[in-house]
Amino acid sequence: MDDAIAEILLRLPPDEPSCLVRASLVCKSWCRLLSDPAFLRRYRVFHRAPPLLGFLRNLYDGCPLFRFVPTAAASPFATPALDGRDRWAVECRHGRALLNIFALRGLIVWDPVTGDQHPVPAPVHPHYHYTAAVLCGVDGVVFAGSFVDEENEEVITWASEYTSETGAFSEPSTIQLSCYIETRPSVLSGDALYFSLDQGKRILKYDLVGRSLSVIDAPQVYKQPEGIVVTSEDGRLGLVGVKDDSMYLWSWQVGSDGVSGWVQNKVIKLKTLLPILDVLDSFNVIGFAESTNTILMSTDVGVFTIVLKSGQVRKVGEQGSYYAVAPYTSFYTSGIDILLMFNLYTLCMFALL
Repeated sequence: MDDAIAEILLRLPPDEPSCLVRASLVCKSWCRLLSDPAFLRRYRVFHRAPPLLGFLRNLYDGCPLFRFVPTAAASPFATPALDGRDRWAVECRHGRALLNIFALRGLIVWDPVTGDQHPVPAPVHPHYHYTAAVLCGVDGVVFAGSFVDEENEEVITWASEYTSETGAFSEPSTIQLSCYIETRPSVLSGDALYFSLDQGKRILKYDLVGRSLSVIDAPQVYKQPEGIVVTSEDGRLGLVGVKDDSMYLWSWQVGSDGVSGWVQNKVIKLKTLLPILDVLDSFNVIGFAESTNTILMSTDVGVFTIVLKSGQVRKVGEQGSYYAVAPYTSFYTSGIDILLMFNLYTLCMFALL
């Protein structure tokens, strides 16, 4: 009945890695099955999107620092292998975290599971306000910054790409704006990156193919703090904002007349989902996990995740001051998986003799 057992184990939730560990300790046959590289490959294909394992939270304790907050009962790493002091988490994507290293005046692409670090130098273009985005692995980083052109008294915002192949940044693409870019994580939708501007009132689009910049105005229907850029369930550009006791979900769509615009997709009553207090300004949207379509929201009683498709809610953090967090999603890497299962298999052999 190994085939039937495999189909059952295949459906263990990927956001709780401890389930696989416990299952491997049931008996020798289960341990052999779970340590089979073919099963691990099927497991990733079956679940498609990597699970949300936690988020990086920025703090200030005499100096800037970040901390990893797990959202699963078991995590591939208990504590960050990299010292979080004098470092600021910018965003996470494809199992990598992008960190701002203040002492080095540059960035580091960090794999929290393996501990690998790849430095990225800071661009020479001027920037008073800035953020950055990590693309597939260490292949690319997009840096976006804003500065004041004192001669013309205008705010210039620019974006430039860094690749590991060239080891340098591309020529910047620029646009004139009346506001600065925000230090929130970006969103990747199609062939474009989207950054937040002016407390979410506007969105900066960077076309990865044409390397051009443009601006989209967000729907102004929610309270301060403003909404955050997300992707909708079909992968389009989206936006989430809060008004009164409800969360509004929008997507950017092209109409039959060829004109693009915002379409309201869903309204979620927060009082029916979250244990919020009577004060209406006690909850804020602080993060979004692209691969799982999960919102992270801060309330008077802690941080909660809300899965947009299912409406599932779970408390994942304690009450505190949160501005923007960087959700971390990843499967275990093949090497880590196989090594872990091999060690468990050895343990089982001794335990069951």
